[in-house]
Amino acid sequence: MNSKGNPILIEMADQLPEASKAFQLITASVDYPSIIEQAREDFYCFADLEKERESGMTGLATLKENGYGSWLNDMEEEDRLRICGVLQMIADLAQELDQE
Repeated sequence: MNSKGNPILIEMADQLPEASKAFQLITASVDYPSIIEQAREDFYCFADLEKERESGMTGLATLKENGYGSWLNDMEEEDRLRICGVLQMIADLAQELDQE
């Protein structure tokens, strides 16, 4: 259980839109496996916006549902790559913290 939150993880979350599920999970200090799962889902959706996910929705539709809607409207390729990096770092750090 992630009872008090990790300050580094919280700082990384500041690079995400506040409406995103990943941001909300991190700031609510939920368990690390949930954060890992959400960060990875968002990462894979950003990596291929048109690919249909297991849910039957495209990556773009999933991201809109996950709270990135307004952010996606103004997104440029550089923004997409940056957010992919942030999500990967969040997933990696949360996994390390979960193993402690």
